[in-house]
This record gives sequence, C-alpha cells and structure tokens, in this order.
Amino acid sequence: MAITLNNGFKMPIIGLGVWRMDESNIRDLIINAIKIGYRHIDCAADYRNEAEVGEALAEAFSTGLVKREDLFITTKLWNSDHGHVLEACKDSLKKLQLDYLDLYLVHFPVATKHTGVGTTDSALDADGVLEIDTTISLETTWHAMEDLVSMGLVRSIGIRYVGILNPCEHSIRSSKFSTKFIIVTL
Repeated sequence: MAITLNNGFKMPIIGLGVWRMDESNIRDLIINAIKIGYRHIDCAADYRNEAEVGEALAEAFSTGLVKREDLFITTKLWNSDHGHVLEACKDSLKKLQLDYLDLYLVHFPVATKHTGVGTTDSALDADGVLEIDTTISLETTWHAMEDLVSMGLVRSIGIRYVGILNPCEHSIRSSKFSTKFIIVTL
C-alpha cells in the first residue's frame, strides 16, 4: 500500500527504518526486507550507516533482486548541515550509491553549528549546551531543499519533527512546492 504525494510520487506507507541497526547486520536485514516485500527504506545521515545501506542497495540492484525505481529511499539532513544542504545531500547520495533520493527530510527544524559534511557530531559550548546557529533560518534551509528538487537530486522534500520547535508555517508558505508529510515512527 502506498500514498500518493502532492507531486504525484507514491510512497509506501510501511518502511524499514535503519536507525540503530548494527552495521554488520544491515546487508542481510535490507536484502531480506526487500525479499519479503519492503519497498521503503528510511535512512538518515545521523544514523551513521548510510554507506552500509548503500552497499546492500547496490547488491540488491546488481543481482536483479529489485530495480531502483521500485524502491522508495528516504534520508535526512542533519542539524549541522543546514547551511550546506547541497553538499550534505551529495554526501548521502554517494554513501547510498544512488543518483537521486525519493524523499529528503530536514531531520530537525533547527540549525546547529557546522561540524563538517559527513559528520553528525553536535557542537557543544563550554557548558555542554548545544550550539544553535541562528544565522541560518529554516526558510533558507527549505529553499536549499527546493533547489535539490529542481536539480533532480531529490524527488520530494519535507520536515521531520515540525511541532517540536515551531510550526514552520513561514517556510512552507514561501515554498515553491506543495509539501505535506506526516511521519510516524513506531
């Protein structure tokens, strides 16, 4: 079963999340999940296993287990990369061994101090408090996400954890694309 997104793409309603998956088991878990019918794989830069997921996906494609267009791959932009959206997306694509993402989400709607593309460390100040980067607005991040769609790197975009810090209304109102996502994690 799938839902049709505002842009016409179909997203399977059940996906395999790879958060906290042991890197040594990812290959077998993904291959077996595909064999039993999973078509949505949910990843994130912060899960720190995109390269292992990419190896499993490459194997699934090269062996003919599934075609790329039959899978829906989601990954997420980490907080410290809000000012480096294009670079972070390309890094995820490289690790996942993909030409495009079906869905790219802003993991949290808050920018933190940049720690380097490809890393998801969180910068803390001397008191151990997370360093928020107030120079990067959510609207700026959102427009950079829209650019990824225009470049063909991403088919759909969204924001995860919308209600935590703000309703993101201004960013959505100023967007080029009509986008609505409800993400439920079980």
